[in-house]
Amino acid sequence: MAGEFVKILTPSDVSQRLAIPIEFLGDQYRGGEQLMVVDTQTQNMYKFVLSTRQGPYRKPVFIKEWLKYSRDQQLQAGQKLYFWKNDNEEFYRIQVLRDLLGAGLR
Repeated sequence: MAGEFVKILTPSDVSQRLAIPIEFLGDQYRGGEQLMVVDTQTQNMYKFVLSTRQGPYRKPVFIKEWLKYSRDQQLQAGQKLYFWKNDNEEFYRIQVLRDLLGAGLR
């Protein structure tokens, strides 16, 4: 895998911007990059923008089409999100794990 993370969604992740683990940035991202992302369930393509603060604490977040994705998927706090990139692909993949009632798995 070229890069991945797993996250339990918070209320602000769902309604504002997705905070992502700093380890995901590594040395390859500085902020401002556009990442093409495919939802594994719907096969819809989204363009997330990676935003970071200046300085030593960069606090990376996904903005732009992240909120469209959140609304399209009717995301809820507590759901588990998988985000990854396979080595041989130009885009990232995203998947939300849901239980049978549509709520998040904890």
